[in-house]
Amino acid sequence: MADPSDKFDEVRRAWVARHQGWSLIQRRRAEQLGRRVRARQRSTVAALPDPHDDTSLPPLILRAAKSPTSQVELVVVAILAVCIPLGWLAGVAIKSVLVNLIPQTLRAFPIAALLWSGVALGAPILALYDPAPTFGQMVVVPWLCVQLAAAPVVAGVYGIAEGWLAIPGSDQWWPLTPAEPALSPEDAAEILGPYEITGPPVVEPRPLPDHGERMPRW
Repeated sequence: MADPSDKFDEVRRAWVARHQGWSLIQRRRAEQLGRRVRARQRSTVAALPDPHDDTSLPPLILRAAKSPTSQVELVVVAILAVCIPLGWLAGVAIKSVLVNLIPQTLRAFPIAALLWSGVALGAPILALYDPAPTFGQMVVVPWLCVQLAAAPVVAGVYGIAEGWLAIPGSDQWWPLTPAEPALSPEDAAEILGPYEITGPPVVEPRPLPDHGERMPRW
């Protein structure tokens, strides 16, 4: 029986590690997925993975002082936190809900649906935006609308960052898990084989002894 806590972690870890580039955030994400895979292996197999493989980078805020790459990533994260704080939190919540539906309800993460939903919500904002003289109508109202459009986009970006593109179906609109087909009598007969109605013999059959050719008596 498949472990319900396994969300294709090994496949996603390999994808994230292969596409991490210079990003230390992605490197840490791949290491965290690897630690989860090895922790699951320790509970099921006798050959334990090397515990030295469980080392991972510290969080972003702790490594930004010495790493130029982390400093760039910290600036990007800070800008996003200021611009779309509510959308970010809502996107993380949406992502968590969808991941919990895998694989029972969804067979993959619906990245396409989330990104296109963000486009559908953001396009009317750009088309209907008419700056008004008051500060609230000019800044606050558009800012709140952007939070709404950013929520599905953030969830979709998290899906890409966490390696869900490696799972078939993540580029589809709503990849539902197919229902298990009903087992028909014909399928059961093919699996189990024909039903034998002949009972076992009382005495096990034995081959007749071979006495050779009989010689005629003169």
